[in-house]
Amino acid sequence: VLCGGPLLVSLFPFLVVSALIMRSGAGEVLGVLLWPVVRCIGLRSRSAGSVLLIGLVGGFAPAVAAAAEAVRSRELTPQEASALLPACICSGPSFVILTVGEQLLGSRTAGVCLFAAQVLAGWLTAALLCRVCGRPKPLPVPPAAAQTEPPPALDAILAQAAVTYLKLCGFVLYFRMLASGAEALLPKPWTVLPAMLLEVCSGCDCASRTGLWASTLCCAALSVQGASVLLQVRTICPPEVSLGPLLAARVLHLPLSLALFWLVVPGTEQAVQAFSTLSGRVVVMHRVPLDCALLAFAVCCITVAELQKRCSRPCEALHDQHKKTAAR
Repeated sequence: VLCGGPLLVSLFPFLVVSALIMRSGAGEVLGVLLWPVVRCIGLRSRSAGSVLLIGLVGGFAPAVAAAAEAVRSRELTPQEASALLPACICSGPSFVILTVGEQLLGSRTAGVCLFAAQVLAGWLTAALLCRVCGRPKPLPVPPAAAQTEPPPALDAILAQAAVTYLKLCGFVLYFRMLASGAEALLPKPWTVLPAMLLEVCSGCDCASRTGLWASTLCCAALSVQGASVLLQVRTICPPEVSLGPLLAARVLHLPLSLALFWLVVPGTEQAVQAFSTLSGRVVVMHRVPLDCALLAFAVCCITVAELQKRCSRPCEALHDQHKKTAAR
């Protein structure tokens, strides 16, 4: 029922569209829309912007499929695709806003805040890792004869998208079964952790039933994404694309997304319960003032700059030592 219903409608068309966009050459045109974000991350390829745009609209699976197509068509290097993965591994807006926010938490506004927090945290994490680990070099421009490729065959694209969809369904079903088994065996307060670590949908479902900290735990589940998502990414990506930056980004993404969520969330369950007896004219808000938010952002920028300096000093010293050894 799951694979033939909501998962089919929300995933399979995006897999087909992402492959058509990247194989037809429209990726470089659409990538202009997010070109400032790509440059802030530290990349220079316009196709990286189209991968980010596909992930922003369709979620992580179409974005990873688009990145894989860009690597195969030599629009992105494997190093660029690895650096781009932390920025595009996020759940789609339909799942976060409509399913998690409106259906599970009962607030579409909370769903919008969750989606904005995970997207911004992904972009900032990718930018931080790209500056600490070094910016990957783009591919050299191929000659004009190598740029001419035959138009994409629709039957091949549909067949490949169908095979990819079946693989993703297998991961979702298997890890959802494991999460259901853990929920049946463990006591209620402890069922959230294995569900979050295994599968993102089950993690959000369990987190929404915890009560007071439901929205915060849903934000954590969306940040972790679970083992199911990581294995799906490994299945779609070519072998030469490393998942090292993605795994490192998950560690940084969790506290950053929680901090951003608490900065933009308009209210908490605790405030709503505490002030539920007040008049309808009273609006309970939990928002940081603009000057405090700008100050916190400036402190984060200073921290990133200091980390980059400290990481670049050992590399420069090692490079000088190699030069002296070669001269001797």
